Amino acid sequence: MRRSRLAVRTAALTATLLLAGAVPMWSYFRSAATEAVDAAAPAAASRLPLYRWTVGEARTYHFIWNDLQRVALPVPQQGDAPQAMDVALNLDGELTLQALEVRANGARLRLAVKRLDRHDAALSGQALFPDAEAVREHLPQTASAWLELDARGALVAVRFSDAEPPMFRQLAQTLAAELFPTELRDAAEWSAVESTQTGEVEARFQFDGEAARLTRRRARYQSLRAAATAPAFRQTLSSLTHFDRDPDDFLAGVSHDEILDATHTDGRPLMSRRVRLRLAFASRQQQPLPPATEDKPIVRAPSQVAFEGDEELALTTSQADGMTVDAALEVLASATDPGAIPELGSFARRAIAALKLEPHRAAELGPLFRQAGASPAMRELMLDLLVGAGHAEAQATLRELLVSTEAREHAAAHGLMVQRAGFLQEPEPETGRLLARMHTEAQAAGDVATERASAYALGAVVSHLPEGSPEAAGFLRPLEDALARADSAESREHALRALGNSRAGRVMDLASSHLRDEAPGVRSAAAGALRTAPQEAATRMLLDALMAEPERAVQGALLDALNARALGASELERLSGWVVAGHLAPGAEAALLNVLTPRMDDSVAVLRMLQALAVRPGQQPATRARVLALMAQASASRGG
Repeated sequence: MRRSRLAVRTAALTATLLLAGAVPMWSYFRSAATEAVDAAAPAAASRLPLYRWTVGEARTYHFIWNDLQRVALPVPQQGDAPQAMDVALNLDGELTLQALEVRANGARLRLAVKRLDRHDAALSGQALFPDAEAVREHLPQTASAWLELDARGALVAVRFSDAEPPMFRQLAQTLAAELFPTELRDAAEWSAVESTQTGEVEARFQFDGEAARLTRRRARYQSLRAAATAPAFRQTLSSLTHFDRDPDDFLAGVSHDEILDATHTDGRPLMSRRVRLRLAFASRQQQPLPPATEDKPIVRAPSQVAFEGDEELALTTSQADGMTVDAALEVLASATDPGAIPELGSFARRAIAALKLEPHRAAELGPLFRQAGASPAMRELMLDLLVGAGHAEAQATLRELLVSTEAREHAAAHGLMVQRAGFLQEPEPETGRLLARMHTEAQAAGDVATERASAYALGAVVSHLPEGSPEAAGFLRPLEDALARADSAESREHALRALGNSRAGRVMDLASSHLRDEAPGVRSAAAGALRTAPQEAATRMLLDALMAEPERAVQGALLDALNARALGASELERLSGWVVAGHLAPGAEAALLNVLTPRMDDSVAVLRMLQALAVRPGQQPATRARVLALMAQASASRGG
């Protein structure tokens, strides 16, 4: 079946992000000032400007542009293989560069694509130009861009009007940034840092002996737009560009090749790109200039990453990767167990995205959930998909299914199903009200499993509501009451864990006294509840409890809670004194190392604790190896 125009348009919008290197940096915007066009001063005539231009002359060039990119998605599912988005672009045709103005401080060129003999483009295997109509829509021959050059011939801005389609704007901007250098100097050779759509890159420029060719070699990317959340990365880069001019100093051709492979520091893929661009002069002719009234008010810097359209829709479409609700329902209907679904993590991610794209179809999971003989695991998977989608329609279906007879067919699984509601990122008040009712009804019926499951989920719902809001206070009240009436260590432990899920300011007052409870499980639960308490005093309470705690498991819970909080020099010194004095219980070393690892900042207290751990007898080989590695890291940071 032929895809809808909406699907093609959405895919095209998504591709602009990837072609610009903007994934996962969806919100990177930088306005380009029009004043930048006139920033440079005239350069010496020996080597610059890079090219000559004759006003009105349109020079036609044959171009080949092959651009293959793969960018890791920002949020792969836990336990799932890293997900990536691919773009394959292969264009072959003719473009024209017409000089509209030539001034002492620069020039303005008009770039237009006049013919495309090849226009293959795909986003994760989905064709962006499935037919001639799509090409005419996204890359019309009537579209054009203005290239603003400074006095040296360097590209400083690309301009468009509202009439140019978004896909053309991005392709023209990316192409212009590859055809013209953005850093030029009147020297035989020089080094510079170029700001590109891919990132900031160190480059070396060199004119040959007769200055007929400028060669650029890029050496290393200092930063990548695709690595906004991972500023440290590894890379392998091979890049060579030749800018050629004819004997009269006109642009003769450009040859650009670049291979980039970047990974996270732990080796996980980050992005890769393969670019091959060829531009060769074909012909020239005088053409009329555009009317003086023509203007292109949209101004972009060469390195600017701009996205036009619905960003969330484009990201969701890319995550769906061709999955539809119909396809997801077919898989769910045919599977008897989640383990039988190939690449389950990938399927869940894509199915959630499909449900986000068609929210009105969330209710169609209901009949499959209620199907006689459906296994508890399959029902839990369906609820996971609804929680992942999270919109109003999904939550309405979720609420309906949680109270269904089918959900209660399996007593052991029902609690797990109810807890799913606690994973909603934007829970509706009605979802909280349902959980509160389930908690009250379960308490009255003596249904301990449902009472605890609904309490856990209700606490998590509170964590997403504004502190002090009527809904938050109302949903928190039954959790406070549950702790007050708890008559056993087990019930106190569960009540504290439910309260801890709420992250409410009231938790510190409610949980702090239980750090001294007789039952180790209750003390551990109190520590977990204080993990995200907003008050700074909670850190002191946790440290006080740790100083007096003999149990290994509770020490681990206290250290885990401290690891989630800000620890200053005084807190680390106090912790160090406790460790050096030998109060750390055997087997709790890993929890302490988790606290120390992100705080390797030339701290004497941290180094002292590592030294104490290094001489502890009876440690596991893996723990000792980790201690020694951290000591070496600390030593290196202190200059040996």
